[in-house]
Amino acid sequence: MEAVDGAFASVPRSLTVTRPTSPTPSFRTDTFSIVNWNPEMYNLMLSGNGDGTPRCSMAFLQAGRRTISGYPSTQWPRSTNPSPSPIKMSRSLTIGMGFLPKIWDALREGSPSKRCRRRPAIPSWHWDTELEYHSDGSVDYTNITPLDGEEGELIDDEACFIDVRAITGMDIVSHLPLELALYLLSFLDLPSILACLRVSRNWNHLALDNSIWRTLFSLREVDGWRVDLRRAHRESRLSSLGMSLPMIPAPLKLNWYDLYRNRQELDRRWSNYPGAALSADLSDDAVAEEKEVIKAWEPKVMRISGHGDSVYCLEFDSSRIITGSRDRTIKVWSLKTGKCLATFAGHRGSVLCLKFDRDWDILDDAATDIDGTAPRKGFMVSGSSDCTVCVWDLWALPTPSGEPRITAEVKAVLPAHSGGVLDLRIDSRWIVSCSKDALIRVWDRETLSLHCTLRGHEGPVNAVGLQGNRVVSASGDGKMILWDVLTGARVRTFDGHDRGLACIEFKEDMIVSGSNDCKIKVWDANTGACLRTLTGHDFLVRALSFDPHSGRLVSGSYDKTVKVWDLRTGKMVREFRGCHASHIFDVKFDHCRIVSTSHDRKIVVLDFSEGLDTSLFV
Repeated sequence: MEAVDGAFASVPRSLTVTRPTSPTPSFRTDTFSIVNWNPEMYNLMLSGNGDGTPRCSMAFLQAGRRTISGYPSTQWPRSTNPSPSPIKMSRSLTIGMGFLPKIWDALREGSPSKRCRRRPAIPSWHWDTELEYHSDGSVDYTNITPLDGEEGELIDDEACFIDVRAITGMDIVSHLPLELALYLLSFLDLPSILACLRVSRNWNHLALDNSIWRTLFSLREVDGWRVDLRRAHRESRLSSLGMSLPMIPAPLKLNWYDLYRNRQELDRRWSNYPGAALSADLSDDAVAEEKEVIKAWEPKVMRISGHGDSVYCLEFDSSRIITGSRDRTIKVWSLKTGKCLATFAGHRGSVLCLKFDRDWDILDDAATDIDGTAPRKGFMVSGSSDCTVCVWDLWALPTPSGEPRITAEVKAVLPAHSGGVLDLRIDSRWIVSCSKDALIRVWDRETLSLHCTLRGHEGPVNAVGLQGNRVVSASGDGKMILWDVLTGARVRTFDGHDRGLACIEFKEDMIVSGSNDCKIKVWDANTGACLRTLTGHDFLVRALSFDPHSGRLVSGSYDKTVKVWDLRTGKMVREFRGCHASHIFDVKFDHCRIVSTSHDRKIVVLDFSEGLDTSLFV
């Protein structure tokens, strides 16, 4: 009895069919295949396995693509020897291939709403096209033949439709409180703020806010941008006293946008244009060139006359110039008009040097004097070839015309040296003088008593510099010495110039010296190292003035030229010829002017601020 279709029945042996035993699966046969197996590829990957028998692991396969022609993808090396028996496609892939042409035809037909439209540009299915598959079985469409010979062509026009209403944005800054929005903008730099001006009306309003431009201005303080609020007086009537009191305004009362623009334009005028000539002839008889050339900004020139002999020294502040001359007088001039405001006589010889407190008539925050009409006291010292140092009390008396009347009287005469006093420096504590007698003397400003005498030079000391409790001296012996005022000790000696030194400037930790070797040298006061050497003058460098914040240096020479240098690069920025007809003895500058004096008895003012409001800049 045998079981037939699940029931026991008696069937004649002749009517039964015995099924042969299933053959053992072999990857060498071409009649059975679970996957499209390539034994030679397997042998390449598993060397030493002679029979090519597969193992129950596919970890050795690199992530790649399956192809109908073989597994794995074409990035694997193929055997150069043909297989002894061709490998046929598996049944599963053969069945799958029947669906692909149908899917392709459906894509060619387009969307259901446009079945009547057929895109002739899309090619028909070709059986000889080799499709490539990812390891997960998905088709790799990147290697399909481009549609109509152009990659990226869309199959359905409807795929190009985008609902623009779905793309929306919100101006977050406009929805913030005003204070918070301004706080965010305060972190931006100038180019970003200028870009904000063009975003929208609301952003333009925010970017023009006064506080934003005040912040931008304060960021330039490292470049020497500063304002003096004391000069922006706001008149306030004190009804109880019946007099006006100059009041310092709140910072945001100023128009910081205009201040920034004016200061930026002022710096542009100091610098040179690309391709413009460095040198400018400012003499009265200069002939204009017929051909047009690119020119840098030429400052307005004002020449002041009044001294009867050579003008050896000068100092100036925001409203006046004070000069000393070989005619033994000291004169005060209006910086704006050039008018002589006062003349003082106190020395029996030439006035070789002087210093005074700048803007002494402008009240500071701690001023207790509420009388706007009372004279305001200043301080000045002068040195002469008569070997004395005169200490002066200056007075500025306000007048209805706006130009104060200046008076002075000698407070004390210091018998300082046995030779002519060649240079002076003052600060809130010390008065320092140097002389032809090769000595440097330090005086207490408050008591006018001699603090110490510094000895060490072998020739006349032509110039001194003062910074805190340190003094630097420059001598005709070619040496420059740094001193400690408190102890009177020599700190270090600077050697580098080939000939005697004529002038010196000492600010912060930087020393700049000028010499008879026609060179200018920049020194580090802490280390004594020479940082830079500037060459360009043809004769002795007689006067120097520099600003460590802006990096601007101005020099005057016996070659009758005034030169402007960039200390950071060591390059000459501008040169002015024809300012004077003879040797230049002294030169000073501020943010918008260069003032120089000469053997030709003239005082020359080069004004870069024409047309700009620079009254608050310092």
